[in-house]
Amino acid sequence: MNAKQLAPLSGVLAVLLIIAAFAVGGETPEANDPLSEVISYYSDHDADLQISGGLLGLGAFFFLLFSTTVAGALRRAPGASKGAAAFSFAGGIVFAVGATIFAGLGFTAGDVVGDVDPAVVQALNALGADMFFTVAVGTGAFLLGAGVGTLKTGVLPRWLGWAAVVIGVIAITPAGFFGFLALGVWTLVASVMLAMQSGRESDAPPLTEAR
Repeated sequence: MNAKQLAPLSGVLAVLLIIAAFAVGGETPEANDPLSEVISYYSDHDADLQISGGLLGLGAFFFLLFSTTVAGALRRAPGASKGAAAFSFAGGIVFAVGATIFAGLGFTAGDVVGDVDPAVVQALNALGADMFFTVAVGTGAFLLGAGVGTLKTGVLPRWLGWAAVVIGVIAITPAGFFGFLALGVWTLVASVMLAMQSGRESDAPPLTEAR
């Protein structure tokens, strides 16, 4: 397996790292939970939250690599839609920024709890609970670009293109959390399919010049 085949699998790695980050960090308090509960949670899970932040940051890195791979596939495909590819890639960047914001907030709260005024930790927790707009916009843009590009180029099955469009729309509605979850499933499927396509292209015999 060469680098060309491994690049699409960055999507699988991104999803696994993000899942691991949430599993390690656990369910954080709500934005309006009492101060005592917030401080108790972060005091008990300080190390876990720092590990979770690191995993989420790595997940964002590999998702950015995956979005680059998707955009490249859309640009190279016959009937390429450069606008859709660019929009999808831009969405991947915004998503990665949003994920690293969440990673930084959780890591910081776990790191400073007990060393700063409890109100600071409560503020960080509130931001971590409600600052979801960046991730939602990134998810919607990435999937809408990838979906429209797929429908125009056929680089992935049409049903996967339509799924991306639907999930992308959901991501920027009040039901955006479900769009975020569905993004993980879509990424896993698209990642494996793109890797399989790269494998078939690598196995194809090289063209020889006509004599």
